[in-house]
Order: sequence, then structure tokens, then C-alpha cells
Amino acid sequence: MIYMGNAVGRAVEPMHMKAMAPLLRDPKYAYFPQIGDALMERVRGMSATYFLRHTDADIHLSLDSDIIDFKKEAIDLMCEQAEEFGIVGAVYICRSTARTFPASYFKEDQCIEFAHDTTPVPIRWIATGCVAVARRVFQAMVDTGMPLLHEEEDKRAFYDFYETMHYDLGKGNGGLIKLSEDYSFSERAMKLGFQSYINPAIRVGHVGPYVHRIEDMAQTILAPQPLSLTHVGKFWHIACEGIEETPEAMGRLKGDKPPREIQERFEKLKKETADVD
Repeated sequence: MIYMGNAVGRAVEPMHMKAMAPLLRDPKYAYFPQIGDALMERVRGMSATYFLRHTDADIHLSLDSDIIDFKKEAIDLMCEQAEEFGIVGAVYICRSTARTFPASYFKEDQCIEFAHDTTPVPIRWIATGCVAVARRVFQAMVDTGMPLLHEEEDKRAFYDFYETMHYDLGKGNGGLIKLSEDYSFSERAMKLGFQSYINPAIRVGHVGPYVHRIEDMAQTILAPQPLSLTHVGKFWHIACEGIEETPEAMGRLKGDKPPREIQERFEKLKKETADVD
């Protein structure tokens, strides 16, 4: 059985549930959304602990409520790979228009091609919004003597698998930093011999609110295509053919200038407005 311990924020995106539907119809997936807590490391810890202590499922699958456009076949494969590799996830982009980069953290100078090869690729730290983790990974952490917190709260008791931590990148490379709950989980697992992997053939979307501007209409949007990402210091390098979405796919008219009738109406409206002024 696969335990889906999805973290739910303020709301569940309708497009998330649309992608979830095929999984929910498969009896091997059990859906246990984790809600009602504002601290993400605690939310994820409670979900993983319930999976470990109160079920016999083999895989803990996390699909956050703002992750969309995933395919059942891809999630099936990701879970199968987690049985072998321990931790396997999919890369998604941080919710930002100004600074868009992967939520997972690659190794220094690591280049990963996102195309059709489904072979898991090891990375430094993984984002846990779309990840499958084998039972043995959590059990290994418990076996280190990790204490059970909130034990008197029965099924809300949890192991702090995702407790945030400080990490020293070294002088000149960033120095002492604070890892997020998902990066902390990856680091904790790595110290126990469990590398984090991503399947570069899996594509998912990440929904989030941001300020839209009318100038966004002029952006060049790339169509889904094979590409490679390379992590270089604090920066990312992307390489691809640069195939753009067609204007029709984005609901736009072809060409730099509007059709004559639209231009004529625009000029007429401008004149009428000027006359009123």
C-alpha cells in the first residue's frame, strides 16, 4: 500500500484534485491528507509518523495541495523507484516570477537533463512537495534514538523527521545557513546512508499567488520540452531548444500588430476620448 500523506495549506487547488482522481480510484493508494497545523515541519512529521506507527504501507507519498498536473503513471513509477532507492521525487519550481528556480537543491555544477530518461538522479537536498519515501528511511531515523514528541496526544504524536537545522556551507560558499524542513530531512537521511533522488522525466506544476501585470502578456512562454538545468554557485543555467508556445495556445493573435479592424476601432475610440476631453 502507498500512504498519501499530502500536506494541505489554506485550501486544496481544484487542479490538484483533478490530478489526484486517478490515484484515488486505485485501491493501492490510501489518502490521508494532513491538515490543521501551521508549522510545516510538524505537519510532515505527524504524517510520516502516523504512516510508520499505524499502517503497514510500504511507501509514504507526499503530494502537497498546490502541486498539480502530475500523471498517475509517473507517480506509480516514482513510488516503485522509492522502494529501491529510498527517496525519489519530482522537481518543481519555486513560486516566484522574479526569481524562478527549482525547489530542490542540486549538487555544485550538477547538470540534469529533463527529458524522457526516467532513471533517478542523485541530488543534494530534495523538496518534499512531491516525493515518495520508503518506510525503511523513517525507521532508520527512529532507530537512532529519535524521541517521540507529544506522546500524550495519541495519534498526533510524532517523530521530528523534518526538524529544521543549521548547516555550514563553508567560508566563501554561504557560511552558516538554516535549512528548510525538507532540506533538513534530506540531510538527516543522507547521514544515515539514504541519498535523495529525482526522476527527471516527471513534470508537475506548482500553483501559488503572485502579482500579475499586464506586461506579462508580452512574455515569451516556452512550450514543454526537453531541457537541462545546471546549478552553478548561487545561479542556475538552463539549456533547451527554446521552442515557444504558439500564440493560439495562449489565446493571442498572431503578429506584432493587431488586425486592421481592431486597429481602426482603437483609433476611433482614441479620437472620441480626445473629443470628450
